[in-house]
Amino acid sequence: MKGTPLTDHTCEYIVSNFASDERVLLQRMSARAQAAGIPMIMIAEEQAKFVKVFLRAIKAKRVLDVGTLFGYSAAIMSQAIGADGEVVSLEFNPEHAEVAKENLAEAGIGNVKVITGPALDAMKSMKDNIFDFVLIDADKVNYVNYLRESLRLVRPGGVIAGDNALALGKIATEVEPDDSDFVSVTALQEFNRAITAEPSLFSILAPIGDGMVIGVVQK
Repeated sequence: MKGTPLTDHTCEYIVSNFASDERVLLQRMSARAQAAGIPMIMIAEEQAKFVKVFLRAIKAKRVLDVGTLFGYSAAIMSQAIGADGEVVSLEFNPEHAEVAKENLAEAGIGNVKVITGPALDAMKSMKDNIFDFVLIDADKVNYVNYLRESLRLVRPGGVIAGDNALALGKIATEVEPDDSDFVSVTALQEFNRAITAEPSLFSILAPIGDGMVIGVVQK
């Protein structure tokens, strides 16, 4: 039996009943982002709650956020791991990083370290096995590169997650080069193939939001 298709009405039911706090936080943080001209590209409210539940289930205390933007996912993970944990969040754009820091400060969150610059460079400078969880949600062309570094950075039993794994519904199609989403879709297809082919990952694609791949690291 195939899964039940999600309508807008069903999604609203899920968010209203299970992710209302996450919606409120997103509304607050996105207001500053919109004023600064930052695009509204972030995990959905139901994905945010899913990540929270997952982090609490694995008792994560040190997590890596690849792609800060205006700080929503970093804030979500901070709330999940508690004040005694640490979120390291990577953002290429200095203006986005500053808005994220302002959002985090306004939310009273003090355990997020925002690092500005190329995410791959920052990841390569980090030690092995130091994170319980990595969320990849940045430039799609580097997803496979982020995955390779994440495999080194996440401890055995930790988890690697990648957002937009359904590529706006195009993941299972053969996109043409003239498609405006060609580069991102083909990059996400390559990422999903790399996930499934990686012997040290036990993984699944969860059809939540725009899709999120979850892989448990088995070193």
